[in-house]
Amino acid sequence: MNRIDEELVCVDSLAHKLKHYCGYQDVKVHREPNDPPDFWIDLDGQRYAVEVTSIVNEQAYHAACTTFKDVVNKSATDEGCLIGTYWLHVKRHPNLPRQNTAEWRELCKNALLFIRDTGSEESTVETLLLDEKQGHLSIQKLFATGAAVGLGKVPEAKWEGEIHNELQGLIQEAVTKKRMKLENKGVPAQCPRIFLVLYDAYGFGSAEDARKALLNTTGYDLFHSVFWATSFTDRENVLYHGYPSREGTFLYSKTYNCLK
Repeated sequence: MNRIDEELVCVDSLAHKLKHYCGYQDVKVHREPNDPPDFWIDLDGQRYAVEVTSIVNEQAYHAACTTFKDVVNKSATDEGCLIGTYWLHVKRHPNLPRQNTAEWRELCKNALLFIRDTGSEESTVETLLLDEKQGHLSIQKLFATGAAVGLGKVPEAKWEGEIHNELQGLIQEAVTKKRMKLENKGVPAQCPRIFLVLYDAYGFGSAEDARKALLNTTGYDLFHSVFWATSFTDRENVLYHGYPSREGTFLYSKTYNCLK
């Protein structure tokens, strides 16, 4: 298993919360092959729909890119092959693998291999490390002088109020898109009980930040509940063995206590 299927991680987090904190005895999850919705979840015989989507914040995404740059820089320095100035270019938002996964290690290895192979060159053109629909990540040797790996695409620092506004905008976009997708297929008419599961791929916002942001958006009342899958935990993923697990909490619910 290289790339983590976050939908599987997040629906396990939701199922764990429903069983251990909301009192359901029989919790069954089925993936929908023709989404939406992403999943169906049966709670003591009553069916609910589940939609999962990510919230990616610019500042948090940059922090993940910075971690990658630092790891590559340290590895090349420790090996003694960092000769010259290198630059990582990030265009749009390619999906960076989670740190310490096999895919993450492969990405670091490929960057280090490029640095090894170009040590004697003055400069190079960009070489792709990740090339996806969402964007791409590339590496380039800029100069023969120096001994460092730099990172492009640095967003400006933001005040707390600006970060809150950005989170609110991201959640509003997610609510609007998911609502439209579900309504276009007629899911609310078929099953009005729908969970919207949000997750923060790079650990940006706290649950309280997310709750405040959600309550300042519109349209979320279509959903029975909005669930926030938070940080990774050592708890076993019961539904999908071999995958990691996340903690989670309800940001909004027509039934459940959101503070538990």
